[in-house]
Amino acid sequence: MDDKKIFKILQRWFSVLELREIPKKKYRCNFEQFLVWISAEKLGKDFHAYLMSVDSENPYENGLEKCAHLQHKNIDIGLVQQAIRKKTTPLYEHYEQHKEVIGKYYNVNDQVFDLVFEEIFTLLKSQNLELLLIYADRTYWMAVPNDDVKIHKFCKSFTKQFKDEGVCIEHYTQLDCLRST
Repeated sequence: MDDKKIFKILQRWFSVLELREIPKKKYRCNFEQFLVWISAEKLGKDFHAYLMSVDSENPYENGLEKCAHLQHKNIDIGLVQQAIRKKTTPLYEHYEQHKEVIGKYYNVNDQVFDLVFEEIFTLLKSQNLELLLIYADRTYWMAVPNDDVKIHKFCKSFTKQFKDEGVCIEHYTQLDCLRST
């Protein structure tokens, strides 16, 4: 697929991207080219990113401080990171303590990722933004304006654009079920 829709929507969401030329037709379906196109840029002493990733080995490296939408707001990212640590540290401690009983097939990082994205989602919601997750070689996230029609169009076009590479996207919604502790 050689669709320009995802690039055009991104340019509307992030005005700085309007300055970037949309990739040529033959490169548009290549996710690596997409990553290059949407890559962070250095403005002054800060990096402004539109697509952040979460390190699977260290979920505290989650790109919150680089998110362009959040940099322009008066938000204490350190407090959000503390909330993430407060929720995830007990999971890691419990897993280490009971690793032999839980088994080697349990992936504690899956639960930690859920908690990280819940905190990011809560923060974004408070700013009238939505959370998109992209699953590729790593997990990426994007803060976008709250517009369900555009988000649906973007996700649908994105899925078509990168389906051959096995890249998936989801519009994050918070789970309604109760968490057992």
